Amino acid sequence: MFPTITVANVRYRAQRIANADWFIAPIRWVLHDPRGHCWVLMELRKRPDRLVACHPMSPFQPLPASLRDVAFAIDADGELIVAPHDA
Repeated sequence: MFPTITVANVRYRAQRIANADWFIAPIRWVLHDPRGHCWVLMELRKRPDRLVACHPMSPFQPLPASLRDVAFAIDADGELIVAPHDA
């Protein structure tokens, strides 16, 4: 059972990637939406403490409205949270 995170009234299942350093891109988490689509969370270059959603097959596919302009962070317990906008 994966933990869940709710963004804009959409509940996503969050799957942590155990060996994230093995990939070419620094993928840390995968979000699964209720329709079965997957979105990977990758670090921002300017802010490595922030994660943003990207489609795994093509970075040019549009994100759903619930994930646009949303940054994620990891809290002290290692859980995925929605990052505050002021940070």
